[in-house]
Amino acid sequence: MLRDTLTNRKVAMQTREGPVFWEQTQGCPHGACSGPAVWNIVADEILSIQWRQGVHLQAFADEFVFIVIKNTREGLRKLRKLSIYKFKDWEVKNKLLVSMEKTSYVLFSKRVRGPTIEWESRSFIRKDQLKCLGVKIDNKLS
Repeated sequence: MLRDTLTNRKVAMQTREGPVFWEQTQGCPHGACSGPAVWNIVADEILSIQWRQGVHLQAFADEFVFIVIKNTREGLRKLRKLSIYKFKDWEVKNKLLVSMEKTSYVLFSKRVRGPTIEWESRSFIRKDQLKCLGVKIDNKLS
């Protein structure tokens, strides 16, 4: 989950048609008429990135889900790290913050010990299931 941290500053956002500038005087409240449109423009940038094979990013409203697939622990670690760095760059560029309290991951594997996933020196919470838009997905895909 991401939340806007922009206040009282000129904002530039890169679109396919070129940069867009506006004065941001306060955050965008939930339910605002322009909120979804502005968010779609910001989110489109990260969703348009060509990810490496084995990496897929999906957005559901203002939630993002990474799916990272690799056969080896080391391969998984490398793909995860590259994906998080790209996402972090986008987050910083757009002055957004990832809510660590709402961020977690599920490992779909027979491995007992999964990878440690960190964001700014804080570990993501590993769960046995995730709930996304009311749908529960467990680590056994049942």
